Amino acid sequence: MKRHRDTHQDAEVGFQIAPMIDVVFVIMLFFMVQAGDRQVETELKMKLPSTEPSDDMADAPMEEQVAVALDGGITHNEEPVSPGELKANFKRLAQQAKSEGGTPIIVTINAEPETPWERVVDVMNAMQFAGIANVTFSVSEEL
Repeated sequence: MKRHRDTHQDAEVGFQIAPMIDVVFVIMLFFMVQAGDRQVETELKMKLPSTEPSDDMADAPMEEQVAVALDGGITHNEEPVSPGELKANFKRLAQQAKSEGGTPIIVTINAEPETPWERVVDVMNAMQFAGIANVTFSVSEEL
């Protein structure tokens, strides 16, 4: 008695196109969804800096320089001042900025690492009294 083997072994296994079409459609759907989230660059609202003067120069902030020396001396825009005079200067600047339409004031404090920090606090208290909130700190290049 001879057993018959299945004839399926001899049948050719062909390339199945239906699963490949499904994969292509899934990939295409993925890219279509991703393309919808993309923002077109022409829609971005930004202003690039230019060398030409513009109307926005009125909105430029007022920049004030305050230096605190090692001996505790305070200079405002390279003129020596006392903490009381600095408070009066900042109050006058804040009123001037308010009258100009709310021009922001930026104060840069330059103090050496060995400077008495009580004087830096005096400068910051004068700023707070005048209602100035924008402050930056600068350090010297020599370390």
